[in-house]
Amino acid sequence: METWIIYVATAVVILILGILIQERIADKKAKKAAQNKPTEEPQPAAAVVTESTEQNTTNRTGTEILTDFLTQMGCIVEHSEVREEWTYRVFLCQGAYFESYTHNENDEVLLYYRWTIPYSKKNFAWVQRICHQLTSQNKYTKVFYRYDSENDQFDIVVQTAAIAPSTEVLKLFIQITFEAARRLQYEYEHHNDGDEMTAEELVEDARSKTLYHRCQQYNEPMRILANYKYFNTNQLSIAQVITSLFDQENVEDMLSLTVISENGTDQITQRDRIAAFDLFSTLITKKENGLDVSTIPVAMTLDTTFNHYTFTLHLVEQTPENVFIRLSAMKVPYDHLQEQVPAYAYTPQSVSCLLCYETSEEHSFEAFGKQMEAARVARRNGETLTDEQHELLKMGGGKAAYQMDEGIRLANHGCYVQAIELLEPVLKKYMEKNDGDQPDLHIWVATRAAYHLGLCYYNLSIMNKAYYYLDFARKNHNSVAQNLYLQLLYHTNDSRLLSELNAEISKTESEMKSIMSSNEELSEKLSENEQLRYQSNEEYCLFLYKLHAMLMIREEYIDAAYEDLQYLLQHEETHDFAQTKIDELDKKYNNQ
Repeated sequence: METWIIYVATAVVILILGILIQERIADKKAKKAAQNKPTEEPQPAAAVVTESTEQNTTNRTGTEILTDFLTQMGCIVEHSEVREEWTYRVFLCQGAYFESYTHNENDEVLLYYRWTIPYSKKNFAWVQRICHQLTSQNKYTKVFYRYDSENDQFDIVVQTAAIAPSTEVLKLFIQITFEAARRLQYEYEHHNDGDEMTAEELVEDARSKTLYHRCQQYNEPMRILANYKYFNTNQLSIAQVITSLFDQENVEDMLSLTVISENGTDQITQRDRIAAFDLFSTLITKKENGLDVSTIPVAMTLDTTFNHYTFTLHLVEQTPENVFIRLSAMKVPYDHLQEQVPAYAYTPQSVSCLLCYETSEEHSFEAFGKQMEAARVARRNGETLTDEQHELLKMGGGKAAYQMDEGIRLANHGCYVQAIELLEPVLKKYMEKNDGDQPDLHIWVATRAAYHLGLCYYNLSIMNKAYYYLDFARKNHNSVAQNLYLQLLYHTNDSRLLSELNAEISKTESEMKSIMSSNEELSEKLSENEQLRYQSNEEYCLFLYKLHAMLMIREEYIDAAYEDLQYLLQHEETHDFAQTKIDELDKKYNNQ
């Protein structure tokens, strides 16, 4: 009986196993048939992408995958080399440079984007923080940094890596990299913002950055035509204009320059040619019988890695000695950049300035040499020298003296960009001089150059650069620079203006009292030198009170404004100004 039960149970088990095996075989056949025959039902998008990825990348190396992608996207490969089992490439994609390592045997693909900033202690702390943040906030990227000791800078690297990526995945990685780059740019520009820094610290930090950039740009390849010993006023390159009017661009970031003139449309893609392109050549052509000056405006567009520039040039006036041209320039970040930052951070920059092309030899270096020789002859003969001759002789002649003289002359004509190109190397030269024999001369030359540089940038409304140069000049006892420095603080709503004015007023009035301490009233008892000193201090004091009154009016401290204006009413030079402001205040506040 028991044996029969065992037989029956065994048979049932075998039957069940047979049924299960048949179902499994049928299921496999059905799946195989489904793979060989397309189904009429639509598949999910994710399934389609996966299937496509498998079809496109199966048995392909990482090098082959990226090669097809670069070809499909129209990217430009600028460098390629095989490094053992990897292929290294540098390519241009959507206006930015990428580096890649792709495996020659398996399907690994690594993409890199590099971004550099100068070394400082503050930057070091920020670099550590931002790399950690970006790495932790994005699962697809790794952001790390290296210190470049040769260039004294940080290299921040955004890395993405994938196994057998599809075209869509690579596009996504490129987009993620751009977003990380924009985040780096924005965070770097604002990493000093915050309540932990005072207004004075913020300004001093901005000043330090400006100083750094002013010093560094002489070592950059941007100013490739600016041979400072032999600067040609009648040549002005794209590189020089951008460096003077905007933040510095590297030559390697220049992608394309399009020039539209009466001669048609011309496009330049060679980076060195773009940087060296002469703006005057678009309107002025040299001929045997003179110059051919076009009256048709010229439009130019320049694309760089992160920015888009627009330039327009048109003739203003032509005289026997000069051709004056108006340059209008605008800089904007690319659209895909501005979408990633707050509206207040996206600030297009625009500048308009005058350019001067000299058609005579009146202000050539040779003519300047003749002026110098005439001044030397006059000094030897004991003749009375003009102020200009005194300054020429004090400079000692040479190219630096010529550039100073020509730069000041162009600044007085409103040709600020060309004046900057002439004066900056003079300032640099005399700041670097360490000649124990003539330290006062070097300070005088550097201060004079700094003041006129500050004046140029002030009139161009580039206030951060104007601040640096004027601050340098005023600290070396340049009274004119001091006046312009205070006006700059007023127009930029600088919080230090009030304390600066109060300190200057107190100091000036104290000096005036000191001059008059031995005299009951200003009279002939004072020496000629004392009278000049007193008059100079009085004029400066009136300027200070005038600026103080304007500040009080703007901040609506009306009682204090009236006190300043009453003081100004007592002096002929400021009487009309004070009366006008009093009438305006009376009308405004009596109507309320």
